[in-house]
Amino acid sequence: MSSSNASARRGLLLATLLPALGACDSLGLSQSFQIDRLRILAIAAEPAEPQPGDTVSFTSLVVSPVATVGLTTWFACDISDGYGCTLDTELLSSLTGDTSNLTPDELAALFAQLQEAGMIGVQPYFEPSWTVPDDYLDALTDDQKLEGTTAIVTVSAIPTVEGDSGTLDTAVEDVEVAYKRVPVSLATTPNRNPLVTGLTIDGVAITPGATVTLTRGQTYAIECELADDAIEDYTFVDDAGVAETRTEEPYFAWYLQEGSFDQSNTLWPYHAVEYTAPSDATMTEQSLWVVVRDRRGGMGWIEQKLILQ
Repeated sequence: MSSSNASARRGLLLATLLPALGACDSLGLSQSFQIDRLRILAIAAEPAEPQPGDTVSFTSLVVSPVATVGLTTWFACDISDGYGCTLDTELLSSLTGDTSNLTPDELAALFAQLQEAGMIGVQPYFEPSWTVPDDYLDALTDDQKLEGTTAIVTVSAIPTVEGDSGTLDTAVEDVEVAYKRVPVSLATTPNRNPLVTGLTIDGVAITPGATVTLTRGQTYAIECELADDAIEDYTFVDDAGVAETRTEEPYFAWYLQEGSFDQSNTLWPYHAVEYTAPSDATMTEQSLWVVVRDRRGGMGWIEQKLILQ
């Protein structure tokens, strides 16, 4: 293996460990709907509200106009760790050496150590999943277990860029970090992720996965369609143990590469937006995204490919 490849390998491992070392605390998350840099727009857990003993899988919506994501790292911890996960930095610091000559078994052992430190996934090496400990709710009363508590998942998307030597190196300064709160409970009506079934543009249903051709400078009414059972009734138990039935009120966050929305966040049921295609678009082919949140931790999303003519 060449020295440049070994250097890139070391860089990948170091970038994997950055969340634990707190190196990304200063990186803010953009509040804009304009996708002009690497962004983590959404993170979904399945099931959305697990019980102790359940195994939870995770997916994320990571978008970027130019960067390629080299690694996405996932760490899990309980709410007592505060906002984001803290890890054993002494252990992690000992793993920042040259790993280019490790055998597959040695790499597997390395990842096993990281898993012991709280890592639940490193894409593309292994997909993120987390098994809720059987005793996760044991400190709560029976009434409190119905509302449960929260786990925290920290996700870092680490881009790669072409270095001076032509190799792909990690762009450490451009790491994007996001946090996901996962409710864990014994709720009688556990949350489910809302399913996005498609979009309509000017009242015309768009086949999921289809590419739509739009006219530059034209304004279009876009609405996000949900499955019939996406909006749920659920039981809420207050601190006094009193239960009441509530109905979800999801909201929608809209994102694009070029152009404009008349509003970037909308609330069910009046959740349509007006999208004005850019008259001076720099990209003929681009995308817009819609993320729906049910305000109980459930999330869903859709991407729409566009061609501007």
